[in-house]
Order: sequence, then C-alpha cells, then structure tokens
Amino acid sequence: MRVSTKFSVAVHTVLIIAMFSEKRKISSDKISLSTGVNAVIIRNIFKSLKAAGIIDVAPGPGGAKLARSADSITLWDIFIAIESMDAEDIFKFNENVSKLCPVGRNNNGILKTHLDDAVDAMKRELSKVSISMLIEELRSCMTNA
Repeated sequence: MRVSTKFSVAVHTVLIIAMFSEKRKISSDKISLSTGVNAVIIRNIFKSLKAAGIIDVAPGPGGAKLARSADSITLWDIFIAIESMDAEDIFKFNENVSKLCPVGRNNNGILKTHLDDAVDAMKRELSKVSISMLIEELRSCMTNA
C-alpha cells in the first residue's frame, strides 16, 4: 500500500493552522515555506480540508483556521479528506488477469475481503490520534530539543 505524501503534508498543514492561527494569519505561502511543498499544492490541500469541514479559509489574505476543535479532528479525518477510504482505491488490482486461470479468475475477489479488513484496521488506528494529541507531542519535542 502506498499513501501519497499529500497526507503527511496535510497533517503538517493542519498542525501549523492549529498551533499558530490564533496569533497570525496562516496562508498557503507560509505553509509552503515550512513543508517545502509548492503553495499551489497547499491551496489544493486547503480545498480538500475545507470541503471536509476541517478548516475554514477566509478569501484573500484572510488566512486559515480550524473549523472545529483540535480534539475532534483525527488523522483519519485528514486521511479521508486527502486520500480515499475505499480499499479498491488504496490497493490497486490487476485488471488484466486471465479469466481462464482459476487463480486469475479468483485472486482479486479473495483479496478484497482481507484488504477491506486492513483498511478498517487503519481507520481504527488513525481515528485514535487527534490533532490535539499531535500538538502535545510536538510541544514535547520542541521543549526537549
């Protein structure tokens, strides 16, 4: 399974917004400097996070803020805003298998249930971690550095 870097960049983005938006305006350009990712990509991440109800973005130079509390935003919320929660999207299946072969004919079907279970396990684990938990971990790292 391969998850794009957009997920970790989106988490980075939400953490910056959660930690600093009370004191200063958070723009895609500022987040771009921290993430090392082009501001256009950050704006696309903003759109996905806004559509998912995770952040609010004021037009123009207004900046981004969390749309709900950091306690109520989980890594799973961010994941499904940025990626996909469907096993068939996460795990790509070979569609060119021979239907004449008993393995080729049945491989995708028998895998699907197990891969659905893997996605469910990922959902359970990512749902346990809130943005506020990550902020605490970050603050601990910053004071120990």
